[in-house]
Amino acid sequence: MRRLIIDTDTGSDDVWAIIAALRAVENIHVEAITVVCGNVSLDLCVKNALIACEVANTYFPPVYRGMARPLVREKLFTADYVHGSDGLGEMHLPDPARQAESGHAADAIIDLVMSAPGELEIVTLGPLSNLAMAYLKEPRIAENIKKLWIMGGTGFDQGNATPAAEFNVYVDPEAASIILGAGFPAIWVTWDVACSGTPITPEDVKLLLANDHPIARFCYRCTQSLREYDRKKFGHEEFGIIDSVIMMALIYPEIMRGAYDAYCEIELNRGIAYGYFSIDKHKQLHKPCNATVCSQVDAAAYKQHLFHLLTY
Repeated sequence: MRRLIIDTDTGSDDVWAIIAALRAVENIHVEAITVVCGNVSLDLCVKNALIACEVANTYFPPVYRGMARPLVREKLFTADYVHGSDGLGEMHLPDPARQAESGHAADAIIDLVMSAPGELEIVTLGPLSNLAMAYLKEPRIAENIKKLWIMGGTGFDQGNATPAAEFNVYVDPEAASIILGAGFPAIWVTWDVACSGTPITPEDVKLLLANDHPIARFCYRCTQSLREYDRKKFGHEEFGIIDSVIMMALIYPEIMRGAYDAYCEIELNRGIAYGYFSIDKHKQLHKPCNATVCSQVDAAAYKQHLFHLLTY
């Protein structure tokens, strides 16, 4: 059984990913959920992570509060304009019965990884602030993590936070830069790759809701703000559940295509390219590779696996 830590800035797409992971009981066991600010404030992200665990209705891993702001930037850039003011499509649900643990997310990551060297995988669905803080406190975690899965950056398309930068990296570029330089065995699924062919179509929605499963209904409802945002911005009824793409790639690695090793770095100068994720795919810089980059996912297989986990 694979052991997993989920690090999340829990907006609506994170919720799909968390629920799917908790219901993939034959493949993985979620040891902990560590929460970081990002899509919305830390308090709301923690609340939404706890709600996701309740909705999954399988088991309840410990949830830890993490970084409430980026490492260096003074102001938090959020995506409440995408996910709604509550991060869940303006559902404004009551506080869950369970509460977060008393410890800090960075310490939880250190304790879990160092107590089981080479056994734990981590998937980051948001800014890398928690993991960077954990590494700064205990650098040995980089060599003791079995695999690190990162949803972040953009390879060959514009970013979704700025033309140059993808949201998760842009919120805390310094944290992303620390992770790239730390020697983690990391696989990056970039935003543009996660978007390619994977948006949920009206036909997919009919399939997802066909059996009137309560989890499927919840997942669809919590994306109301996201769906409205995509409709206004792109002019169509499709919507992307990006964080669920990397979760399906983690649980079912066979859906990934064309992964390659490359030297990557983050632009940290505070100009128009701040947060840009540079990928030296063709090794023009002659620097040692520090990341594996996924270049494509099997969109049909992604949806098949995801919908099964949300409706069985």
